[in-house]
Order: sequence, then structure tokens, then C-alpha cells
Amino acid sequence: MATHQAPVFVNEGTYGIFDHGEVPIESADWSGDLIATMSAGALVRTGINTGNVRVEVQTGTSEQSSGEWEEEATALVWSPTGSLRIESVVDGPQLDLPVLSASGPGWYELAVKARGRRQAPDASLLESGETYLISLRLVPEATAPIPARSAAAPDPDEEARRRRLLQG
Repeated sequence: MATHQAPVFVNEGTYGIFDHGEVPIESADWSGDLIATMSAGALVRTGINTGNVRVEVQTGTSEQSSGEWEEEATALVWSPTGSLRIESVVDGPQLDLPVLSASGPGWYELAVKARGRRQAPDASLLESGETYLISLRLVPEATAPIPARSAAAPDPDEEARRRRLLQG
């Protein structure tokens, strides 16, 4: 197992896990608090509106994690080209982090763990205290889990954030 980490720029309260740079925003399912799945890939919903968050990516099969996590969610994501990457909606792919869908095209279970999302809600900070742990594992279609289940309570300001993101 290897863990890679890098800062990722957040805009309008999200960063992406996009397949080959595609952002099918019109298909986003905003019902989850931490993950908004799309027809390909997903958006990770942050606490801050704008600034940098720390993202850790785990590759390999180990379930170890660094530190305690305040929130966790999983979702089923589709990777049509097998090129899922962590990306800033503004700055593009974070090349210091590996491709997440190492097994090629298919369905993946995305696990996101977070801490610090409630420290500065909707703020603009150059460096926030938010940290995210991202891992993916290939899931055969026949045994795919139900998408987007979350252990976190819904954010009361979510509808306003969703409207701002859709307006651009």
C-alpha cells in the first residue's frame, strides 16, 4: 500500500475525481453530503468555498488510514476510460497524485474520508485545515453496491452552494 498526498485547489466547494478530464456536471447527484456522483466520476464536496485542501490517495489493498476521520462516505463511480484522477475544477489534474482507476475502465467503489470540513464553512482560505483520504477499488458490475451512502449529517447551506456551483 502506498499513500500519496498533495494540495488541491477548491472552487465553489468542490474538487473532482474526473475520468479523462470530463466533467458531466448535469448528471451530478447532489443527494450525498460528501460525494456527488456523476455519469462518470464524482465531485467531492468540501467545507470551504475556495482555497487549498490536503488530499491523500491510497493505492493498493490495505485498509490502513492516517489519523482519525470525522466523516466517511462511499459511492459507486463509473470510469469509462480508466483514467480517474483527482482534479481541481479550476486548475485541472493534480499530477502529483496517481491515477485512481489502475484496473482500467469499469465500476469502482470510491471511499472518501474527511476531517476539518466544519472548521470554516463556506470560507475562502489560502490553506484550510481540511484533509481528505481517497481510495478506489474495482467492483465487478454484478456485485456493485448501491451508490452514494453517507454517514454524515446533511449540510444546512447545501442548496445555496449547489446553486452557486451550477451558476458557475
